[in-house]
Amino acid sequence: MNSTNVANNNDEIDLIELIKVLWNKKIWILLSALVCTLIAGVYAFTAKEQWTSKAEVIAPKITDLGTYFNIRKEYSRILGSEFDANALTGSLFSKFNLLSESLDERRKLFGQSNLYKSLTEGKDEQFARAILADLVTKITIVKPDPKKEPDLLGRRISFSAETATNAQDTLQQFISFTNQSAYQLELDNFVINLGEIISDLNYEKIKFERDLTIQRKVQLENLTNALNIAKEAGIKEYSKSFGSANNEAALQAISMSETKVPLSDSKLSDGTYLFMLGEKYLQAQINVITQKSVVYPPRYYQVSELLKELKPLLTKAKESKASAFSYQASPDYPVMKDKPKKTLILVIGFVFGLVLSILSIIISYLFKQNK
Repeated sequence: MNSTNVANNNDEIDLIELIKVLWNKKIWILLSALVCTLIAGVYAFTAKEQWTSKAEVIAPKITDLGTYFNIRKEYSRILGSEFDANALTGSLFSKFNLLSESLDERRKLFGQSNLYKSLTEGKDEQFARAILADLVTKITIVKPDPKKEPDLLGRRISFSAETATNAQDTLQQFISFTNQSAYQLELDNFVINLGEIISDLNYEKIKFERDLTIQRKVQLENLTNALNIAKEAGIKEYSKSFGSANNEAALQAISMSETKVPLSDSKLSDGTYLFMLGEKYLQAQINVITQKSVVYPPRYYQVSELLKELKPLLTKAKESKASAFSYQASPDYPVMKDKPKKTLILVIGFVFGLVLSILSIIISYLFKQNK
C-alpha cells in the first residue's frame, strides 16, 4: 500500500516537474510559435491567389433562337414537314454541352485568349504548353444531380484565376466561344442537309429538261422522216389515200398514240407508220412542235417552285444568328477568394509552432529522465 502511494507521488512530482520545465521554456516556445507563424505568413502573403467565377446555363428559349428559328420554321413549311421547336432547342443545347466538355475546344479558346498571352509572354514553348494545360483543367462543369441539387436546372460552369476580374472575363469568353462553336456546328449540319436537298431537286429538274428535250428532238426527226416518205409516196392527206372509215379510224389511233415519242422501243422510233398520216398532218405536227416550247409534267413545276423558295433560304441560313444556351445565372464577380486563407494559415502556423516546440521539450525531458 505504501509502495503504491510512493509511485503516485513520484508521478505527480514528474508531472509538476514537466510543467515547470515547460514554463521555464515559455519564451522559447513562444519564439518557436512566432517563427512558424512568420513562415506561414510569408507563404500566405506571397502564394498565388485563386478566385472562382461561376455561371449556370440551361437550354435556350425560343427567343434565344433569333432568326434561325424563323428559317427552320420556313424550311419545314416549304417541305411540308412538322416543325418541333423543343427538338431544335434540345439539339442546340446538347451540342453546347458536348463542346463545353471538349479539351480541344478549350485549347482553341485559351490559345487565343489575352490571359494565356499575358501568362506566357517571354516564356519558352515548354512553359507555354504547361500553362495551357493548367488553364484547360481550371474549367469545371457540374452536371445536374436531382438527388443532391434538385434546384439545379442546367449545368454549372466555373473557372478559377489569380484575380476576380480574370476569372469572370475568362468564364464569359469560354461560354461565348462554346456557344458560337455549338451554333456553327448546328448551322453547318443544316446547311449541308439543305444543300443536298437543293442538289437533288436541281438534278431532278435537269433530268426533266434533258429527257423531254431528247424526246422532242427524236419526235421531230421521226416526223420529218415520215414527211419525206409521204412526199415521195404522194400521200397528201390520209383521208384521201385511204377512203374507208375503218382505215381513217386506225390512222387516227396511230396519230394519237404513236406521235408521243418516248425514249424506248416504239413504232415511231423508226418512223415506219407515220408517213401514212399524209403530208398535211405531218407538216402541221412539225410546225406545232417547232413553234411551241416543251410541255413539262406538273412535277417539273413543283420542283421549280421548291427551288425558288429553298435557294434564298440557304443564303439566309448562312447569315442567321442564334444562341445554343440560356443563362440561368450569368458569370458572377467573385467577392471572396478560394485561397490562400490568410487567417487560417496564420493560426495553423502558430499552433504548429506551439505543438512542435512543446513536443521537442517533452521528448528532451523524457530522454534526460530515462538517462
